[in-house]
Order: sequence, then structure tokens, then C-alpha cells
Amino acid sequence: MRVTTHILGTLFKAIGKIFVAAIFCGIIGAGVVLLVSFVKSNHWPPDTLTIIAAVVVGVLALYAGGITVLMREAVRALVEAAKDVEANAGTALHGAEGIVKEVEKHL
Repeated sequence: MRVTTHILGTLFKAIGKIFVAAIFCGIIGAGVVLLVSFVKSNHWPPDTLTIIAAVVVGVLALYAGGITVLMREAVRALVEAAKDVEANAGTALHGAEGIVKEVEKHL
């Protein structure tokens, strides 16, 4: 039961981080396109083609930010799992060592 709650907690926390980072990156990407357009053309509101470019760049930045956070969370979870396995393996080896000592006593 402890493993299931740990996995679900990690999953929901990672999903929250992914959404926040993706939205933040998307807004920055679209904003940069609109800012560059305004600085170069010196008029507001932007043209339709500029809005389309801002949406495309925003979506690509959203995707890149989300995937980056997803990969970082996956690596972090993998490292945590490796530490858990290492701790459990040490406990198992300690238990096996005790069994070997008991067998040697009887021989």
C-alpha cells in the first residue's frame, strides 16, 4: 500500500510541475514573438500572420517545456527507486549474512 501511495503522489506532483512549466514556457514563447513583432514593426495590434506565428511558437515552447520537466521528473524518480533498491538490497544481504552464520554454526 505504501508503494502505491508513493507512486500516485509522485505522479500527481509531476503532472502539476509539467503543466505549470509547459504553460509558463508557452506564454513566454508567444510573448517573445509578439514583442519582437512590435519592436520591428512599431504598430499594435499585430497582423494575422504574426498571431499565427506566436501561437505556433507558443505551442512548440509549451511542448518543449513540458517534455523537459517530464524527463527531469523521470530521472529523479529513477534515482529515488535506485536508492530504495540499494537500501533494500543492503537489508537483504545483511539478513543473508545472518543465515550463513547460522548454517556455519550447525556445520
